[in-house]
Amino acid sequence: MHKWHNPNLPKQKRADVRMAIPRIIVAGAQSGVGKTTISVGLMGALKAAGFKVQGFKVGPDYIDPSYHNAVTGRLSENLDVWLAPKEQIVEIFTRAMDGADFAVIEGVMGLYDSVSGTDETGSTAQIAKLLSCPILLVLDVHNTVRSAAALTLGFREFDKDVNIKGVILNNVAGETHARWCRDAIGLTTGLPVVGWLPVNEKITMPERHLGLVPTPEEEGPKSFLPKITSFVAEHVDLDQVVAIAKSAGKVSRIENPIYPKYPVAKKVGVAVAFDEAFNFYYPGNLSLLEALGAEIKRFSPIHNKALPAGVSGLYIGGGFPEVFLKELEKNESMREAILKAALGGMPIYGECAGLMYLTDEIADFDGTSFRMVGALHGKTAMTEKTLVTYSLAKTVNDNILCPSGLAVKGHEFHNSLIRASQRAAASPTRWRWAQAS
Repeated sequence: MHKWHNPNLPKQKRADVRMAIPRIIVAGAQSGVGKTTISVGLMGALKAAGFKVQGFKVGPDYIDPSYHNAVTGRLSENLDVWLAPKEQIVEIFTRAMDGADFAVIEGVMGLYDSVSGTDETGSTAQIAKLLSCPILLVLDVHNTVRSAAALTLGFREFDKDVNIKGVILNNVAGETHARWCRDAIGLTTGLPVVGWLPVNEKITMPERHLGLVPTPEEEGPKSFLPKITSFVAEHVDLDQVVAIAKSAGKVSRIENPIYPKYPVAKKVGVAVAFDEAFNFYYPGNLSLLEALGAEIKRFSPIHNKALPAGVSGLYIGGGFPEVFLKELEKNESMREAILKAALGGMPIYGECAGLMYLTDEIADFDGTSFRMVGALHGKTAMTEKTLVTYSLAKTVNDNILCPSGLAVKGHEFHNSLIRASQRAAASPTRWRWAQAS
């Protein structure tokens, strides 16, 4: 089981680490070009070569990092400029590098895609500049040859402060196709093609309605990781990748760290739901809680019968409860324990799947309903529409996280809606809860 990173890494050690670390960003010309497969394969190949690899994911993604975790043995961190101020990205990066000697950062969408069409905020390119990080550009060259060179040239010239250092070709028809693309890109841009991956239908990651199947659910998604590692190692020049990673510039110093300089004594126990159904968490959120004095106690709404002893707060994160509705309904003692905690005034933070679990019931894609905790009167219904977006919200009441009237940032990533249930909407209990999608 992965452990949360040490939140009390001395400030001077963090500064030393950030100056020397080899790092690379795997960026795509667009979504769906194979960034995750190539990133995971590179992590595995570099680890096999003797490096202590730390994975990162740009943007709001909980699932892809679970594959990073499985192949590196370390918790992958998210680098999200929408949710964290720019100056904190450097701190998140350098803290995560404690004990590692090589960073592989998987980009989000296309290299320059961001929150809007006129701004770089939240893009892979912005992270590359913040971390002075060289880029490997991944191109899907199915049914194209010389046009790949035009595309590469356009990406290199679009923002000359972005340091594209090499190209990886995906969905290549064969050696001749690879040579033609390589020659065109080299002649036009001078950039090396450090690897090419032939079409391989056996290398397919398992997917469902919100993307890949998270690895905490079962061993199945992990079983093909060695195949991906071998496939990428065979078709990518690791020596070139390492040389490019070592060309990374220095990262700016951390001016206003958010983590305490010295260790903080544990002040309060916080129960965090973690199992097959609930596993969407930013590790940085939990390590920051620990750094500020929280003792994190994991529990499973599926397998455990009661909440951990000695906790004063409850955090139920995102995940796929809709896949485990029978198991969640069957564990009646856990549902009653959480409802009792809510009735007793325990602060509860439920986000996405956690919020769904706190409602009266969840209906699956076929419309079959299953009873849940019932702390919030409403019925969650699964839909065929996937919503993935950043969002802004304004709090209307004081809550455990912030006062009323405060603007907060979040992101939405779901296929569900919450509607009124048949249970009485009025309740004598005043719930203390917060929602964040």
